[in-house]
Amino acid sequence: MLLRRLLPAVLLALVALLVPVGAVAVWSDVEVEDTGRYVATMAPLAEDPDVQKAVATRLTSEIMKQIDLGPLQNGAERLIGEAARSFAGTEPYRKAWNTVNRVTHDAFRDALAAERGSGDRVRLDLAPVTAELKQQLKDDGVPFAGRIPVARTDLTLVKTDQLDTWRSGYAFLKAAAWWVPVAVALLVAGAVVLSVRGRRLPALAAAGGAFVLGALLLALILAVAHNLALSSLPEDVSRAAGEAVYSTATGGLRTTAWWLGLGGLAVALAAGGTWWVRGRRVNSGTPSDQWAREDAAAHAR
Repeated sequence: MLLRRLLPAVLLALVALLVPVGAVAVWSDVEVEDTGRYVATMAPLAEDPDVQKAVATRLTSEIMKQIDLGPLQNGAERLIGEAARSFAGTEPYRKAWNTVNRVTHDAFRDALAAERGSGDRVRLDLAPVTAELKQQLKDDGVPFAGRIPVARTDLTLVKTDQLDTWRSGYAFLKAAAWWVPVAVALLVAGAVVLSVRGRRLPALAAAGGAFVLGALLLALILAVAHNLALSSLPEDVSRAAGEAVYSTATGGLRTTAWWLGLGGLAVALAAGGTWWVRGRRVNSGTPSDQWAREDAAAHAR
């Protein structure tokens, strides 16, 4: 009898632990594997001022590394910098931004899917944006625009000695995306079915509470990951831009945490309220009195 009383609690504790794992696994499967969805998620960042400033600054810097105009170098840098800042926000820029995000997505996916020991950084090629900027400068008749080289320009997105750990985690999440939701459903069903007769509504309410706890754990994981992600940015990458990118990329997970928490709370309140009302109808005693009598009856059996 003691085992039967404890087992539902153990199963629901596992539910609370698996909820954030399942949420991250499904998000990873949807966002990381689907290029089109990822590009659509990141597209609004083309309008973000911090991101525009970071892209314009980096473009200017990389372009100036590849040209030498002697005494005209400083003037050309100012001209190209102004052009890069005005280019940000235009329709060609938005198209180039989507192109870069498609390349970025592929870079991360390839880096995570690679074998262990395949490097410690994720790189992005800025050549598509450089090509768009060069064409706009030429169309505007800017001097020397034709001399801007369009070559592969690597931008380090992430550099960390933990990339192999990320690869292992990514492989685990790909597998977990299908089995964790099934496991959670089975654990909840098992906890309710195995509950002592008369306690299945409280068990269902506890299951809702387990989802609320899982949502809180997911929010905590996101907060820790936020700090880790920003701390791993290279020094020459704008922290404000990194903040905007991280917030946009993980927006779906934050929304999921809210929905899991609210859904679990709704189930807990509905099941707990139903049990309370039912106990009131059985007799004039309180639900806790009814629960005690049901315990005594269960032990007598």
